[in-house]
Amino acid sequence: MAGVDLGICNFAAVSFGGESVLYPGGALKEDEYYFTKKKAKCGDSSSREATRLDRKRTGRRTHFLHALSKAIVEECVERGVGTLVVGDLGGIRDDDETGASRNWGDHGNLDLHGWAFDRFTTLLDYKAEAEGIDVELVSERDTSKSCSCCGHTDDAQRVERGLYVCENCETVANADVNGAENIRQKVLPSLATDGGDRDNGWLAQPAVRLFDRSEGVFAPREQL
Repeated sequence: MAGVDLGICNFAAVSFGGESVLYPGGALKEDEYYFTKKKAKCGDSSSREATRLDRKRTGRRTHFLHALSKAIVEECVERGVGTLVVGDLGGIRDDDETGASRNWGDHGNLDLHGWAFDRFTTLLDYKAEAEGIDVELVSERDTSKSCSCCGHTDDAQRVERGLYVCENCETVANADVNGAENIRQKVLPSLATDGGDRDNGWLAQPAVRLFDRSEGVFAPREQL
């Protein structure tokens, strides 16, 4: 079983419960900023050039999402994963408790507007189904605040972007991987919480797959 945490800097973090993989979304972010800037120069958003830019941006984004979903499913097939547990981002664009639109920062708001999380989940679902892998959506509530090793929850544990430190058991983890492992544990509890002495270095040092524009696929960072 594997858990998938979707986000901004890393479009996807995948935990296999003993190893982990990050899929940065840098290439997609670069496209969003580039095409937004180019379209702004068109003046008329309904012009032929603006329409061409929109079509090209959509095509590149769709290809990225296809390549990413394919890469994750291939990793699962290689490891014999039967179920993918994905954090549900259905309410990520919803208003906050006060009724105001959620503010994710200037870059975050732009990214969330452009990134098709629903589209990605749909692609992941049908690619996984073709390989006999089930996909389950679960709530992401508290998955970024809880330690995946001991279960302790504290708002202050995510000490900085990308780093998670548990003051209770002193686990140090990549924050997105910690979230992905918490998502996985919502369906299959980890042996890491049974009090055993398990190596959790994989939480802090995930493998990284980068999008290779020249090949249109994701590949290990060291190969690029």
